[in-house]
Amino acid sequence: MKKNTPKTLGIGLLLSEKAEYGQGVLRGIADFAKDHPHCQFRVVSPDRAGIEAMMIWQPDGMVVMLHNPKLISRLLLLKKPIIYVCQPQNASNTICVQTDDLAVGRLGAEHLLERGALTYGFVGLSEGAYVQVRADAFRKTVAEAGNTCVIFEPLGKEPTAKECTALMQWLKQCPKPLAVMTCNDVCGRLVLETAKQAGFKIPDEVAVLGVDNEDPLSRLVWPGLSSISLATNTIGQRAAMLLHRALSGATVANPSTFIPPLGVVVRGSTRQLALDDPVLAKVIAAIHESMGSPLSVDDLLKLTPLSRVSLERRFRRLLNRTPLQEIRRIRIVQARHLLMATDLPLKAIAEHCGYAASSRLIEAFQQETGFTPNRYRSEMVRRRKDQFAAKA
Repeated sequence: MKKNTPKTLGIGLLLSEKAEYGQGVLRGIADFAKDHPHCQFRVVSPDRAGIEAMMIWQPDGMVVMLHNPKLISRLLLLKKPIIYVCQPQNASNTICVQTDDLAVGRLGAEHLLERGALTYGFVGLSEGAYVQVRADAFRKTVAEAGNTCVIFEPLGKEPTAKECTALMQWLKQCPKPLAVMTCNDVCGRLVLETAKQAGFKIPDEVAVLGVDNEDPLSRLVWPGLSSISLATNTIGQRAAMLLHRALSGATVANPSTFIPPLGVVVRGSTRQLALDDPVLAKVIAAIHESMGSPLSVDDLLKLTPLSRVSLERRFRRLLNRTPLQEIRRIRIVQARHLLMATDLPLKAIAEHCGYAASSRLIEAFQQETGFTPNRYRSEMVRRRKDQFAAKA
C-alpha cells in the first residue's frame, strides 16, 4: 500500500542570523529538517519587517526569538502555533525551549569563584528577561560562597559614550582583584576593552567572562574572552520537534523546556596566571587540553625544565594546591558540568574526563563533592525544578 505523503508545512523562523545564539538554533533546526523534507522553512529577521513578512506568507507555525511585547502582540494576530527559543517579556501561555539561565548564572559564578577574587560583579544589557535571571543566579551563588557581589546598572542595548564612561568608573571603584560575569559576549567584549583602556591587567586585576562563545570574535580580542557555551543546537532541534508535534495535532504537555549550558570555554580573560607565570600557564593549559586522556604529573614534567619538587612548590605557592590536585579539580569541574548539562552515561563522562573506568570517576567525585555522580545529577535536576517552580 502506498504511504500517504505528509502535508507540506510552512514554518517561519524569526531568528537572528548575526549572533551565535541564533546561528546555533538554526543549525539545530537544519539537523531536524534533514529528516523532515515536507517542512519548508523561511528565515526572517526578528523585527517589525520580519513580522510583516510572516503576515503576508501566513506560515503554519513559527519558531521565534523575540523579547519586545509590542512585536509579540503583532505576531500573535496570526493565530498560529509559536515556539519561543527565548524568554519573552510579558507573554502568557507561551511554549518555550530556552537556555536554563539559572544554570548559566550559577556556572558563571562557580567558574569565577575558582579564581579567588576579592570582588565579583555582573554587567548586563537591557535586552530581555534572561539578563536579570542570570544576574540573580550569579549573585545568589556568589553570596552563598560568602563573597561580595556588585551589579552594574544594565547598559542600553547599544551602550552610549556616557554609559561606557560610567562603566569605566565602576570598574575603577570596585576593589581588586575583580571577577566580572557579563550577560553575553557582546557585553563581555565591551567590559574587557573598557578594563584594558582603564589600565587594568587582564585577568590579574579584572577577569571577564561572557556567554554565547561567539567564535571567532571571542578569540580576536586580547586576551581571548572566556565564555559559557550554550547548547543552542539542542534548543533548535527541540523547538522544531515540538512545533512539528503541535502541527501534527499532538498536545505539548510541558510549556517550558530548559536546556543547561555545555560548559565554560576558558581563554585568557579568566585563565589563572596567564600573564604572570608562562611555565605554569603552559602546564595548566595542558591539563585542560588533555581532558579526554589519562594524565599524570610525570606527563606535566615533560613540558617544563622544572623538577617535580620545583613544580610542586610553584603550584603550592601560586595555587595553594599540588599539580595532582589541580588535575583532579579540573576534571571534577568538567564532570559536574557534564552531569548537569547532558544525559551522557557515567562511562562516557568518565572517558570525557580522562578516567580509565567509571569506578575511578565515582571515587574521585565522591571525595571532592561528597556525592556520587548519579546522586549529584539527580540533586541538580531536583534543585532546578524547585527553582523554576518557585519562579512560576
